[in-house]
Amino acid sequence: MRTVGGLPVVVGLGAAALAVVLTGSDDGAPAESGAAAVPRQLAAYSHLTGNVSTSPPGAAVALFQHGWGVELLDFPQAVVLGAGGDVYRRVDVAEDRAGAETQGDPAPMLLSPDGTQVAVGDHDTQDPDVVVVDLLTGDTTTHPLPTGRSVLPVAWSRDGRSLAHLLSPAPTDPYTGERIAGAVGVLDLEDDTTDVLSDDDVTAVAFSPDGTEVVLERAGAYFTSGARLSVVDLAGGAARDLESVGVLAGPAAWSPDGRLVATTTLEPSGAPVGVPDPGRPTGLSFVDPSGEGSEVPPRLDLPLAGPGRVLGWTGAGEVVTLLDVEGYDPCCGPEAYTLSRVPVDGASPTTLTTIPDLQGYGVGRFQMASAAVGDLRTVAPGDVDRGPWPWGWRIGAAVLAGLTAWLAARLVAYALRRRRS
Repeated sequence: MRTVGGLPVVVGLGAAALAVVLTGSDDGAPAESGAAAVPRQLAAYSHLTGNVSTSPPGAAVALFQHGWGVELLDFPQAVVLGAGGDVYRRVDVAEDRAGAETQGDPAPMLLSPDGTQVAVGDHDTQDPDVVVVDLLTGDTTTHPLPTGRSVLPVAWSRDGRSLAHLLSPAPTDPYTGERIAGAVGVLDLEDDTTDVLSDDDVTAVAFSPDGTEVVLERAGAYFTSGARLSVVDLAGGAARDLESVGVLAGPAAWSPDGRLVATTTLEPSGAPVGVPDPGRPTGLSFVDPSGEGSEVPPRLDLPLAGPGRVLGWTGAGEVVTLLDVEGYDPCCGPEAYTLSRVPVDGASPTTLTTIPDLQGYGVGRFQMASAAVGDLRTVAPGDVDRGPWPWGWRIGAAVLAGLTAWLAARLVAYALRRRRS
């Protein structure tokens, strides 16, 4: 009788242990080199996506924020998409480094061009540093920086050896609508030294393909022409201004062949008087970074998804970027984006991926491994690998499974006793 009486406890414990094992399975394998791909449609938001630190995904093809914290149980996540197009993991370091100033969003983060690392900064810190997450192993490395109350990683060199930051003397607020400006610190990841450039009003940076120069965007009037861009030689400090319109089109704005720098053209977004207006992207323009006035492609008018960045370049004279799907709602924004290849000669874009449900669990801060988009494929995975469940959900599932099994076993044991009596 004692054995029967104790059986429900054994059954419950067994069910709880089984739940822990099943929710902790990790069957995914990192994508092979050269296998960069994106899915036809980005997977839906999930609370059950595992973490990079416990289940590294291997090289990634994209990094993005999923969720805005406005829906029921909507907790903003930093998510990487594996280079095979079917593996998703949360960058838990970016979520853990987020302070109150981020309003629940992940900390500033930037994917490396080869997709193997994520740099994570901080909008408000007393000890300036950047954490680099290795997506191949899940390990992290902390690199101290010489100055800055705010540290925003803004550009990687193509070879992954240098990392540029905006270093601001005061905490920064990403929600004012105003572009954040600061001094540029270029971290050499091999010897852990940082060179701080002389300009202190820079808002964006892109490295040249060989990593010897950077193009800097200075704060200013974004809706007019002017020398808002400068190319700076990192070894000697020599600089030259570039006549351009709009703003630098992200850290991948400099073409791999070195001939072009892309800018995002803007129009006023209709912000109220007295409120900073970041502008609404209207297309892409191109400038010759040599300053010699070589011929460049004509301006492209495009339905760019904000902020209108170039995410990478293909070898066929195309840029990869996000486009709004028709049906834009002035109140709440678009319902979907497409990740598209856009020929710089003005030919029609080609859709690679659809990113839906933007008015629910939205997607933002979308980045790509810019060096991997040259031969990017589109796949239709039958299932996605999210890795082991986060421990909170695994424990919850174990408790639920254990209690359910214990109760069922007690009822069965009770029924057996009644039949014998």
